[in-house]
Amino acid sequence: MQKNKTKQYGAVLAISVAAATSSLALAQSSEEKSFEAVVITSSPHSLTHNAIDSAKENVKTIPGGASIVDLNHVREGRQSTWSDSLGMAPGVFIQDRFGSEEARISIRGSALSRTYHSFGTKVMQDGVPINYADGFFDMQTVDPNASRYVEVLRGPNATVYGATTLGGAINFVAPTGYTNVGSVGRAEVGSFGYNKVFGSTAGVAKADATHGNVWDYYVAGSQTQQDGFRDHAAMENQKILGNVGVKVSRDIESRFYVAAVRSRAQLPGYLTKAELEEESSMASSQTSNSGAIYPYRVDANRRRDVDAQRVANKTTVRDGNITYEFAAYVMNYSLWHPIDSIIEQNARSVGGHFKRMQTFDQHQVSVAYLPSMGSTKGTSRPTDNQGAAIGAATSSYDQQSQNDSFFIEDKYKSSDRTTWTAALQHDRANRKVSDSLLSSNNYDYTFSQWSPRVGVTHELTSAQQFFASVSRNFEPPVFGLAGTTSTANKAQTGITFEVGMRGEAHRDGHDYGWDATYYRANLQNEFLSVCVNPACTTSTTSNIPKSLHQGVELGLSHVYDHTLDTRLALLVSDFKFVNNAMAGNNALPGFPPVIVRGEVLYRFGSHMDGKRNIYVGPKFEWVPRKAPMDNANTLYNDGYALLGFKAGQTIDKKWSWFLDARNLTDKKYAATTNIAANFTAAPGDGRRYYPGDGRSVYVGVEAKFD
Repeated sequence: MQKNKTKQYGAVLAISVAAATSSLALAQSSEEKSFEAVVITSSPHSLTHNAIDSAKENVKTIPGGASIVDLNHVREGRQSTWSDSLGMAPGVFIQDRFGSEEARISIRGSALSRTYHSFGTKVMQDGVPINYADGFFDMQTVDPNASRYVEVLRGPNATVYGATTLGGAINFVAPTGYTNVGSVGRAEVGSFGYNKVFGSTAGVAKADATHGNVWDYYVAGSQTQQDGFRDHAAMENQKILGNVGVKVSRDIESRFYVAAVRSRAQLPGYLTKAELEEESSMASSQTSNSGAIYPYRVDANRRRDVDAQRVANKTTVRDGNITYEFAAYVMNYSLWHPIDSIIEQNARSVGGHFKRMQTFDQHQVSVAYLPSMGSTKGTSRPTDNQGAAIGAATSSYDQQSQNDSFFIEDKYKSSDRTTWTAALQHDRANRKVSDSLLSSNNYDYTFSQWSPRVGVTHELTSAQQFFASVSRNFEPPVFGLAGTTSTANKAQTGITFEVGMRGEAHRDGHDYGWDATYYRANLQNEFLSVCVNPACTTSTTSNIPKSLHQGVELGLSHVYDHTLDTRLALLVSDFKFVNNAMAGNNALPGFPPVIVRGEVLYRFGSHMDGKRNIYVGPKFEWVPRKAPMDNANTLYNDGYALLGFKAGQTIDKKWSWFLDARNLTDKKYAATTNIAANFTAAPGDGRRYYPGDGRSVYVGVEAKFD
């Protein structure tokens, strides 16, 4: 109790310091306080896409946890999964499930009730959502290789994208013909039969660079295969992504986006603790639910096959100090998913947004309307114990989602260094299910809420900011959480407070960078697994009356004399029930209390693009404390330490290569686990652990051509 009080007092003190600092700046400043006007140059540039430098400048005005991941740094190693791209991003918890593109991702403890098919975070490609209309998202529809950088807006700091969820928003931003002129080819091979080829081409047609009629394009494609570290863990996918922009004039640009994905992945399943420690590469021999035996995983060919297509448009119009943005998208998705039963789904989501931003004097005012809707038609069929026979459908459903979000935001510059942010968002969401075979699944729920936000950002220097904010969270349940098969029929809400600093400094050959945030979210009706009966022989997802999520998100970087390059990401989390009738104040399951990731690279040789052209050094991941796996805190997943190694070289402006070695000690560990209400009360067969990959080595080569 005293420890929590100390954290609260520290947070209050930080806010007081922020207020005092801002007041002092306001009292002393007599300099220009207005926002900079938009400057249109005659050289070709994209109006619909921010360059990475502009994105970094925009982050400085956000009064909360936000960062930009430069994927050029990530490309110094394997770049196949989300974990490869976002593993070092401050505040992001991400773990590969079986070495493929499927991963478990959580920000600030979002979607703790799920270890697959995640929700709780708005995921976008170029500002256009890839989430289904109910909030679920699949990682297969994004290729990190086809992105220039990633925006990570943690918690309710994603107001600009209409996100008020606990997790916030992740936006993968693709290159354009303006930023990536020429062609790129990349090939990666490595352990467990892994291979990936990637290619892209981009360019600009300058018909009239001054007055308009400028076309640009970017097209990328990839093919990935692997046998997998475990038995029955093979994966393959093919992806094509591209965008074409046309600048009608210096002030009008329209950009079209296309994406097509084919993904085929086998599911090796969970292991027991003994199996994990003895032979972690094996597939699960069977699954169990309260002791009942289900099909053999290999014989039943448990897998997840996804096909997805997406078409979108974003148009930007500038009229003096006013900028308009229009967007529309449609996404189709099909799923073949044999598990305990065979799940077959076909889904379509459509949506878009209208945004208006006006800059004048000391204000920057934005308004937006973001509608979306979607439908999913699906069936569920049982299989026999060997997965050979398919029974009659037990469920045939039509899921309908509709969302309407409206927000208004005012950024007020009270001095040359201090910016205040006030925002208000209203969300209305409807979830409706009609099941022709199982009427007990039918429901029709509507959720709505006003979500205010107030924050301040103060520049200590032009490169260093202090920030603080208070925001309200809102997240309606996704399908599978709302309805009669679950008792999670309320929206998850809460209040999030955060305070922090970010910036960079340069002194005597040392380049420092930091991003530090403390947050505290008091939640109501969080989606978590609970016992259905006193014996806890079965469980379901329900709304927990009260819970607390708080923690520290820290990212550090240090470069000395362009030679010693060090990066560190630290995530400290304290998630718990609050006076729960069954769990008391126990820790929430499924999230390690401490995660540390880092790398130290020694760079030498000649300078190439601002860096030494050769690099070599270790990298590591350390989870020093065990994590609870159930609400009762009766079972824990052990901590672990992983050691890796990187090396590479930029030979010239065209050619480069890398070597990426992982888990050099061949540590047997669980990257993630199943979670439940009480594992002691319902032990089943003990298969709850998803092994991480064993020792592996990957090499790659990249070529760039004008």
